[in-house]
Amino acid sequence: MEDAPVSELATDTEMATPLETSSAMSGRKSGRRRRRKWGLWLSLGWLSLTIFAAIFAFAISPYGPDTQKLNNLLKGPSWAHWLGTDGYGRDVLSRIIWGGQAAWEGVAISMAVAIVLGVPWGVISGYWPRIVGNLLMRVADAMLAFPALVFAIVVTGILGPSLVNSMIVVGIVFSPVIARLMRVGVLSLRDRSFVESARMSGCPTRVILWRHIFPLAIGPVIVQGTIFAGLAFIIEGALSFLGFSIQPPEPSWGGDMAQAFQYVLSSPGEILPYGIVIAITVLCIYRVGDSLRDHFGATPTSDGKEVEQATILA
Repeated sequence: MEDAPVSELATDTEMATPLETSSAMSGRKSGRRRRRKWGLWLSLGWLSLTIFAAIFAFAISPYGPDTQKLNNLLKGPSWAHWLGTDGYGRDVLSRIIWGGQAAWEGVAISMAVAIVLGVPWGVISGYWPRIVGNLLMRVADAMLAFPALVFAIVVTGILGPSLVNSMIVVGIVFSPVIARLMRVGVLSLRDRSFVESARMSGCPTRVILWRHIFPLAIGPVIVQGTIFAGLAFIIEGALSFLGFSIQPPEPSWGGDMAQAFQYVLSSPGEILPYGIVIAITVLCIYRVGDSLRDHFGATPTSDGKEVEQATILA
């Protein structure tokens, strides 16, 4: 008679344990979700701030980018110069604000070239995969053999140092990867039932590609674009540091870092603001890319929402 309550208690405990475990796991997941959301908003805020500062540098910069005070060389932070001055007596904060223009312009140029070349390249090679597609992919394989930074240095050395020249070359090197991703998406969608229905109903090829295939295949390309944007920031800074992009005395984060590197022994803190700004910006871009990856997490080859959306489009 006394064993029954013990058995019932044990049963209740066994039933309660999975519920408590599930509740704890749900709490941890919600905590991670909140932290990821806060990280996304902070990243978007920082990127928006740098873009806003670059566009309106003429209004918010405390000094001109070339304003010199020769009696204030390599001074530390102060109320007059929040981040100090460089080896030429120029305000570091002002140089960072104005240097954002070159950084974002370089990223915009490289990404525009990569998307304009890579997306049609991938669509054509994916929708007509046999002769044309294989030929285009062999060209992509040949281009992928060249590292972006090395190729940009070689071409810029031939054409002359310029932000436009160097970042166009970077965009060209990025375009084969964009084309490969787009090709995979188009290949996985071209034989789907909703595409076949549109094709049999007499829908023109351009409409099939633009309305039915492109919206579903572009997701991975957008995610990869954010990765390339962060990489373009690093490459632009490296090219400016090496003297193959923006030329002094024009403000640029990489170029100013190269000038600060000359005083790394006498004033080691001079190089930190430029490196920290580049690092934070790249990390924020990658954080936004992670959120986009979660949003476009389902690949075009999977079943579910993509098929339902494609059916609606068809």
